[in-house]
Amino acid sequence: MKIHKIKNQKVTGVQRLNNSVNGNPKYKFTFEGGGVATTPSDTMWVSSISQGTFFLKWVDITYHMTKAGKAILDSITLNKGDQ
Repeated sequence: MKIHKIKNQKVTGVQRLNNSVNGNPKYKFTFEGGGVATTPSDTMWVSSISQGTFFLKWVDITYHMTKAGKAILDSITLNKGDQ
């Protein structure tokens, strides 16, 4: 699995998706330029974020692509210049 890293990406949308079968939250992020990525199911770091945490903020992300071509976030952090 290849990990992709992008710095200085602006989040233009955050949508709460249905919880996983285990009841954990899941989000879909939309980025400036049209990129879309979702958070993975059943990971603890996703529980610590909310819709407003990253909305309209500049972030650094890492993600991987599934075999079906879907982008899954491995990490998302606020860009230090935006804090």
